[in-house]
Amino acid sequence: MSPELFFANYTKRTSALPKTVWQVLRVLTLLVTLGFAALLALAPGVGLKLWWGLAIPVLPAVLVIAPGLWRQVCPMAFLNQIPRMTDTSRNRPLPGKWKDTAFLIAVALFIGCVAARSPLLNHEGGVVAAGIVGVLALAFVGGLIFAGRSGWCGTFCPLGPIQRTYGQAPLVVVPNGYCPTCVGCQKNCYDFNPRGAIFADLVDSDPRYAGQRRLFIGLLPGLIGAYFLQGPTQTYGLDLYLAILLGSCCASAGLYAIATSYFPLSPHRVAAVFAAVALTIFYWFGGPIVLGTLGYFLSFSAPEWAIAVSRSGGVIGGGVLLVSSLHAEGLFKKASAKPAAPTAEPNRKTQMRTRFGGQQGAEVTDRETRVAFPVAKGATLLDAIEGAGLKINYGCRAGLCGADAVVVCAGSQHLTPAGDDETATLRRLGLEGKARLACMCRVSGPVVIDRDPTSAGPEQAVATPAAPAVDHALGTDVSRVVIIGNGIAGTSAAERLRALSPSLQIDMISSEPLHFYNRMAIGRLIYGRTGMDGLQLIPDNWYAKNRVEVWRNSIARSLDRPHKTVLLATGESLPYDKLILATGAHCTTPDPDFLSFDNAFVLRSAEDAQALRNHVQLRRARRALVVGGGVLGVEAADALHHLGLHVTLLQRSDRLMNAQLDDQGSARLAAYLEGIGIQVLTDTSVTRWEGHGETLRAAWLAHGPCARADIFVACLGISANTQLARAAGLEVGRGIKVDSCMRTSDPDIYAVGDVAELAETPGAIAGLWAVGAAQAGTAAGALLGQGQPYQAPRIVLQLKCDGIDLRSFGEIVAQPGDEEYTAAAHDVAWWRLILRQGVLAGAIYVGPPRSANDFTRVVQDGVDLTTIRADLRRGDLSGLAKLGMD
Repeated sequence: MSPELFFANYTKRTSALPKTVWQVLRVLTLLVTLGFAALLALAPGVGLKLWWGLAIPVLPAVLVIAPGLWRQVCPMAFLNQIPRMTDTSRNRPLPGKWKDTAFLIAVALFIGCVAARSPLLNHEGGVVAAGIVGVLALAFVGGLIFAGRSGWCGTFCPLGPIQRTYGQAPLVVVPNGYCPTCVGCQKNCYDFNPRGAIFADLVDSDPRYAGQRRLFIGLLPGLIGAYFLQGPTQTYGLDLYLAILLGSCCASAGLYAIATSYFPLSPHRVAAVFAAVALTIFYWFGGPIVLGTLGYFLSFSAPEWAIAVSRSGGVIGGGVLLVSSLHAEGLFKKASAKPAAPTAEPNRKTQMRTRFGGQQGAEVTDRETRVAFPVAKGATLLDAIEGAGLKINYGCRAGLCGADAVVVCAGSQHLTPAGDDETATLRRLGLEGKARLACMCRVSGPVVIDRDPTSAGPEQAVATPAAPAVDHALGTDVSRVVIIGNGIAGTSAAERLRALSPSLQIDMISSEPLHFYNRMAIGRLIYGRTGMDGLQLIPDNWYAKNRVEVWRNSIARSLDRPHKTVLLATGESLPYDKLILATGAHCTTPDPDFLSFDNAFVLRSAEDAQALRNHVQLRRARRALVVGGGVLGVEAADALHHLGLHVTLLQRSDRLMNAQLDDQGSARLAAYLEGIGIQVLTDTSVTRWEGHGETLRAAWLAHGPCARADIFVACLGISANTQLARAAGLEVGRGIKVDSCMRTSDPDIYAVGDVAELAETPGAIAGLWAVGAAQAGTAAGALLGQGQPYQAPRIVLQLKCDGIDLRSFGEIVAQPGDEEYTAAAHDVAWWRLILRQGVLAGAIYVGPPRSANDFTRVVQDGVDLTTIRADLRRGDLSGLAKLGMD
């Protein structure tokens, strides 16, 4: 059998039985299980003998031969999936902290049940019956609340670890029949590819994840052996009994660690041996128990040879498991060693069938882990990677930051072409022609990727910019440009200037010690464990390659406009012909003395995020108060919640994100935040701050009560850093006033990004990544005589919280004469579209994670919606999937 066929996932397999037959079998299995519970409660002697002597011992054999059979009819799985099948599940994503501890909970439940057998469960039928009913109820509740199979089957079920151990190389694959499409509810999903899951588990990039799975397999032989060798009852005390169980588990796990550390064996091979040994031990003792149970009910006494044969069944079963696992490993190595060949370009009809669901969706393979996963229709490559549980950095999700660059090893023809924003970002990263941004790619056929954008080799990680055909600085009086600020606006200006002129001298002054990084992702610095890894958006040698002289950790003290010089706080000076101010903005605080307290913070830079995280750890903070319910405030509250704090979010307005959301959208957002444990208070302001020495203790609220916390975070918007410009005599309002070419009142000085205030929109500050990049391009062209007046980019704002998909564009309130379309009140997602004279003027979407892809694409591209007006009137968004895809 070819590796491709052997490791085919469930979307490529067909079931041997119709769905109706499976449903009947599931109902029958559930009834039998409930019958067991009743028998255990009413006739415990008979029930216990059948349960422990026949039902439980048969299960491991089923898991070795055809684990998918059990997963199809398992009563817990059936109850877990009833809410999804009846469309009554709330489909919430499993919170990150539960994802991290789910396997530990499952293992603890399993070991606890084994440990409790001898002192309790072997003798108390009523307790066993209660346990059966209890886990059935938990499975149902998990399905009622959480998406896919993340509420029980793939996470908390105590049989899950044993199924993955004994079923790591099934002889017969029975495909998953519960998931019509994969929703990415869990990592390394066993139901997606039962023969491939073990390889992904044991070499997962998260050492904790892989280590937990290896530990369970390692301790299993010791646990089983210690239970059976001590017998169903003991003459000694419970303490000694449990100590022997624990010691045996530790000894077994220690042997596993020695085998993987000191011998040249693959992790999978060691896992296969330990699983086979555990199965052999189980049936060495369990075989005679099954035989004795049959003899009891059928009234015969098994001869010695029959008992010996029953014991040998364990040896045979262990051997079958080991051989099957080694065979799978051989095919896996063969598949891994085989280079992925590009797939032939599909014809137009095939493309359309794939795109619009006429055939099963496209599949992506990750080169590092060899995990293959599907891409749902309309989803981006980034969505699919995250859904598969693979680690990848991300930021704006709009092709601007470049955090999610991936190398396409094969199948690039199956990705949507790169647009202008993506191309410009890849060029800035030095990856143009070498990588793609996962957030911008939609997939129409098989693709192989590498999540390391430098995997093409260190010499190819940064490309030397090609010299432009014309040096636009020649013939002008501009030979030296100084840029103050190294954020997106300053860095984009440097990139554009170098593209226009190879001879221009470019100096960049930055008060931060860090190179350009993903400021949109600093929330992950609060709760993540990897620090700045993945946040730096351009390689260190980008500056040298582009010949940009960087003055890091340097402060521009003043401007000498008559002499065209920037004076640094170090005493040095830099002359310029043209100057670009990209000095950004700072966070507004609720009180002038707010930041004088050691536990009061703002969240604007990487330094802010790191300082906040350090304080939480050093002071063991448990409660946080976030003041400000705009975009940054919501993201800050979510980040602190991820860190494990009890968070209260305070909003002065009557609703969260009142500038971006209507009442219904804000209510959905508030319900999500409260659902994950964040307390939301709206229409509330702080009248007084209560401090003790250098520490802030509480905030007194306008309506009377006092909000106490260990840390306080202000997210009240930004104010432009105009001090330098104001002192130099430039015209300043809320920001540095500029014309449509980003020129200030001094024609030799330009301002871009958060600090710039356009004359057409007095008082308005940009404050957005895409705006800063666009303004930088305008200024760079204008100062060399090549620019066009600034045109505001089309921006779809996205909230960066993992558990909700929130997008906002343009206006949120319809004007007289506008067309307005909204979702039905009971829909899982809330959305609103406002059309003005047939053109989209505003859009809002609040829904489950990764559900707004088509919505965002259509809004971002300004696609004509007139052809689906009838659908929109009915509250139906399904037509968006086809718009603009021809």
